[in-house]
Amino acid sequence: MHWKRLWPFGLTVIGLLLPLALACTSAEPTPAPTQPPATQPTQPAAPTATARPAPTATQPAAPTAQPVATPTAQAQPTAAPTQPVAGKPTGKVVMAIGDVGPINYELFVLVWPYNDRNQWLGIQDTVWYTELENGNQVLKPSVASSWELKGDGLVLKIRQDIPWHDPALGKLTVDDVLHSWERATAEGTKWTRAEEFRTNYKVAEMKALDSETIFLPWNKRNLKWFTIPRDVTIQSKKLFDQYGADYVNTHPMGTGPFKVKEHVSDDHLYLEAVAPHWRETPKIAEFHVLEVPEEATRIAMLKTGEADSIQFGIQNLKEVKSIPGAKIWNGPTLGRGGFQIAPTGQYYQKTDEFGNPTNRVPLVELPWVGDPNDPADMERAYKVRMAMAMAIDRRAIIDGFLEGVGDEHYLWNMGPGHPRWTDEMQRKWGIPYDPEGAKKLLAEAGFPNGFEFEYFIPSGLSSTLEEVGEGLIPFWEAIGLKPRVQKAAYTAMRPKMLSREMNTVWIWQETGWNLDPTSVLYRFSTRAVWNVGVEYEEVLGFEDRIFGAPDLETAWKVVSEEWLPWFHENLPTFQTVAFNSPAVWGPRIKNWPQRWHDNRWGRDPQLIELNQ
Repeated sequence: MHWKRLWPFGLTVIGLLLPLALACTSAEPTPAPTQPPATQPTQPAAPTATARPAPTATQPAAPTAQPVATPTAQAQPTAAPTQPVAGKPTGKVVMAIGDVGPINYELFVLVWPYNDRNQWLGIQDTVWYTELENGNQVLKPSVASSWELKGDGLVLKIRQDIPWHDPALGKLTVDDVLHSWERATAEGTKWTRAEEFRTNYKVAEMKALDSETIFLPWNKRNLKWFTIPRDVTIQSKKLFDQYGADYVNTHPMGTGPFKVKEHVSDDHLYLEAVAPHWRETPKIAEFHVLEVPEEATRIAMLKTGEADSIQFGIQNLKEVKSIPGAKIWNGPTLGRGGFQIAPTGQYYQKTDEFGNPTNRVPLVELPWVGDPNDPADMERAYKVRMAMAMAIDRRAIIDGFLEGVGDEHYLWNMGPGHPRWTDEMQRKWGIPYDPEGAKKLLAEAGFPNGFEFEYFIPSGLSSTLEEVGEGLIPFWEAIGLKPRVQKAAYTAMRPKMLSREMNTVWIWQETGWNLDPTSVLYRFSTRAVWNVGVEYEEVLGFEDRIFGAPDLETAWKVVSEEWLPWFHENLPTFQTVAFNSPAVWGPRIKNWPQRWHDNRWGRDPQLIELNQ
């Protein structure tokens, strides 16, 4: 059923009119999985999971939680998995979101945000996951039952009792884990965080020590050592070897608490509970995710009970809160989301972190990009970027689009509302709303009458992103700028991001501020497969000093004393507002304690508990 087409018709029928409303040794060989019928090459029903008894008392004790902020964590004992829930999963939960996305499951071609989808919806597992306890990220065992940080690398113990959704594939092995890491980091991969993985680990030297142990040698270990293995979903090597990458990409296979029952690209994704599950048996039998692009339609579905949960923008908080039985929820988080403006084409980095030439060429024909060999021209381009930042009335955006909920924001990674932000920081690094001052800067930069520019607003990710993105246009027009809006799916622009050919200004949903000082500085250098269209040589040094700090306090000192002053003086990008969009569910759901706050995918659906 194509919800995006049928629902507006359904609304007409019922008369609803509404406003716009996150090895070397393999297991014993088993028969290969059955090839799906040729008539359904991309829509196979997921195989039934093998039932197995609940873990017995012979399982080792669970480890004591270790805050991952301390990169010198000691060896951790093997953990027992969560006991399966008593009884059979029952009931179906329906969630309506803006973008279900394509059938995209193989790591080498897996693009954001669908890597998050495959993990957060419980389809595929990773070696561990994180929870927030007392303000610290804490590692919890999953595919890896234990781990130890040694002087020369990371040693992980891999569980031997994890069945694949297709029983013909047997149990997950160290071969599967190594294969997944190799595919995620191979040359040419589209997986977003490959460079960060390579920075921390020597991927060419990772290996199995025995049938349950993996060794990952350090390259340049930093405070992000734990986030990379956490974000690589584990895939079947046996399936890949037998049928190839294209097959794996279009035939989802995992070990998570849900298996894919049916996925129609950009339409719907139906998940079915795995019961019992080795780690966390769902309480619900099915979780259906529907693509419904219009937010007004999603809100209508929540009102009528056609959807139990929806993705919605904070600008519609008041209306959603008024729905009888609706529960508004803000879960654990390390910070706030926000919207960043990226004037792209600032490709200034001449060499990568290994000293290899990047062959990047800054797009000096753009008004906000300067010639790095001409300090006066770099200052001129800086004035253009600062003028664009000063033209924005951030308080008006908060009041007009965010129901008054949020903070003004200026620079990457820290700002108003952050517990470390001070009045002195506000005085030095706050960007005022000053349209006359912005006009003066444009005139000094040689643009007294402004200029035209391409302005990209990604669609389908967040209605708030789109509305705020459009809301910025009058502020720029007031100082003589003339944005030509290009509104399209994020994926339409991604190839230019990967090839470093971005030549627009664009708005992007990013971390407004974060309690983690290591939050994605690689966005501004060649260190990542993907970035926002900005690369500065100096960022590598800041990142090395922050990530390589012995503790969080030292890292924060680098942020506040080095990174923020440099960022303000150069302003490669600028922030607008910071806020959190809450999640919502209807009266059928009793509780849904997501481990981390997310209002896009409906994270951790295995934790949903329905009212009886």
